Amino acid sequence: MTNLIEKSLLLGFSIFLLTIFSSILIPFLNELNDYNISDEPDLDNYLDLFNEIDLAVCFIIDNPDKSYQNNVNYPKDLNITIFEYFVIFEFKFRAENISHILMYNVSFSNCFFHNLPPQMYLLNVSFSSQIIVNFLKLN
Repeated sequence: MTNLIEKSLLLGFSIFLLTIFSSILIPFLNELNDYNISDEPDLDNYLDLFNEIDLAVCFIIDNPDKSYQNNVNYPKDLNITIFEYFVIFEFKFRAENISHILMYNVSFSNCFFHNLPPQMYLLNVSFSSQIIVNFLKLN
């Protein structure tokens, strides 16, 4: 009988301690979660860059003798792979990996932009025998 009482007292005390510690830790965990969410770039930043690259490529397709240059804001956690007829954007948004693919009827010079630091770059798109896309770091 005393063994059963000891076990129930220990169980009750451990539940009490668990309740106390969780009530102390939960507000801090919520603040960390809110900080991580606010640290993520907005989806509009990604879409703006996708549209800018699409406009640049379409401009070069229509005007192959010219080059396209514009300052763009490169968001964080974005990988761009350009090969053959495709431009593939891969990025992480709210803990999900998202891919966005653009296809064109003109071939590209194969290149990739992975792990670029988020900052302003000069987007340079030109055409020689293939479309060439470059991101030049602005100083």
